[in-house]
Amino acid sequence: MRTKRISQATAVAFATGLASLGLSTASAQTASAQTASTAVPLPIPHYAHMLVDPVHQHLFISGGADSGSILVTDYAGQTIATIDGETGADGLALSPDGSTVYAALGGADAISAVDTGTLTETARYGTGAGTDPQSVVWSAGKLWFGYGGAAQGGIGSVDPAVDPAAVALRATGDSWYSAPILAATPGGELVAGEPGQSPAELASYDVSSGSAQVLHAPLYLTSPTVSSNLADLAITPDGKDVITACGAPYEHQVFKVADLSPDGAYPTATYPNSVALGADGTVFAGSENLYGDQVFVFAPGSASSVVSYPVAPNAFEADAGLAVTPDNSTLFAVSADPYGADPVLHVIANPAQAAAGLALSGPASVHLHGKVTLTGTLSGPSPYTAGQTVQVTRVDRSHPAGVALPAVTTAADGTFTVTDTPPVSGTVTYQVAYAGGAHLAAATASATVQVGR
Repeated sequence: MRTKRISQATAVAFATGLASLGLSTASAQTASAQTASTAVPLPIPHYAHMLVDPVHQHLFISGGADSGSILVTDYAGQTIATIDGETGADGLALSPDGSTVYAALGGADAISAVDTGTLTETARYGTGAGTDPQSVVWSAGKLWFGYGGAAQGGIGSVDPAVDPAAVALRATGDSWYSAPILAATPGGELVAGEPGQSPAELASYDVSSGSAQVLHAPLYLTSPTVSSNLADLAITPDGKDVITACGAPYEHQVFKVADLSPDGAYPTATYPNSVALGADGTVFAGSENLYGDQVFVFAPGSASSVVSYPVAPNAFEADAGLAVTPDNSTLFAVSADPYGADPVLHVIANPAQAAAGLALSGPASVHLHGKVTLTGTLSGPSPYTAGQTVQVTRVDRSHPAGVALPAVTTAADGTFTVTDTPPVSGTVTYQVAYAGGAHLAAATASATVQVGR
């Protein structure tokens, strides 16, 4: 049965267990102190998709059915170019070598190829009259695209390595109600999902040979609960799982690519509608939540978010509105004003890091040549405080610039101990510094001890 997107007034919130992850749910951490966000209005009336070009540090942004161009900005959101003639540009894909962006042109019944260096179209592959391609991915040397209007959906392929390029419709051998959303890995995993439907529907394929082998035929997502209104999906870098963003349930569900069996979930907020993955598998999960946090960040396989934050209070985060640099250093999020204003690009620095706390304490005074024992704690979201290295420096009248002491390692609960025997009397200051990690920000602390004769 097909339904409209669940309305905010009628959707039902619910919670599910995380047995397949084997982890308990914990509340999200507050945004890191060093997380900075800027908002830049986009000069387009509508938003469809966004793609990161890490080589040139550009964003490619499409506007969907009503657009005639592709917008290119830098990482700060400033316009670099507008590529005209891209009628109905929708889904976007990047070639493995980063030299070409492919765009699904629904209004032109074609897939275009744009050079990422010159920002000009270099090729166009016709997909057939009335095909209306809307999603495109690159996998195993071919382009795969979701196409078709109501009751006419399918998955096609383009082999650009031959001249003329070989275009095939119904390349996976199955039919869809409308153009499916696609996700893929370079190595040959391909997953398709029916958008805007209840229950949501997924299928998975192995395309590593250049042709599609069905891993699991289209399957309605009714277990462990009914999923509705798929808006986005992404395959983990190892090709093992696909993460879905459906309007319900209020979590980002995980399914195995091989057989589409449930493989856990990432608890988020109302109306999940976007997902992006870093190169290390860090999960950035977005939702339409108007009244709280909209983006939740998870380490791979962890059901406890590292950090969460609102993107744009009183505005929706757009469907498929997240993209992240491969190193997780910058997250890009697009918000859509519910009253119809132009979309806004939000540039978020250090999005995967939570704020760290570092504390150090010790005795107020000791005798000269007496032993000093200090205790400290590195705090932040568990388990990222365990096994971390903390640098230690002693500053005294013989070493006013400081002298390095042996580094210490935090215990499972983030605690650590520093021991030292000060060589001179007077005021001695011990400084500890944590350099930061993938999911925890840098922090420093100090303690002063008076050393008497």
